[in-house]
Amino acid sequence: MNIGLSHLITHIKQPSEVLPIDVSFSKLHVLPRGATEIVATQASAKRWRRKYPNDIEQVDSFLLSTEPEILDPNKTSVRVVAVGGEDNYDYQITLLVTFDNSSKIEQEIFVRVRED
Repeated sequence: MNIGLSHLITHIKQPSEVLPIDVSFSKLHVLPRGATEIVATQASAKRWRRKYPNDIEQVDSFLLSTEPEILDPNKTSVRVVAVGGEDNYDYQITLLVTFDNSSKIEQEIFVRVRED
């Protein structure tokens, strides 16, 4: 079962910054019925220049890992880590989590990279 919930989380980062993002499904979402913990995760990233939003590139190298860490003790939170990135780009991380009852939830995370 794939749950059609998707919420946008926005973060700002510097190009050289390593940005850990924790996503908690026990607080942000009602867990899918019968689910108690996350058993698998998958992440991917895309980017586009702010001036050219239709030129979308796949850039999984923006992620420390395409299998984000499932956090203990309750295993209902996930940590995604974004690394690098270029100024004037917007990035979208798509996080897919699978629960112990085979339900899936997709989460979108928006990251704007800029120099200050």
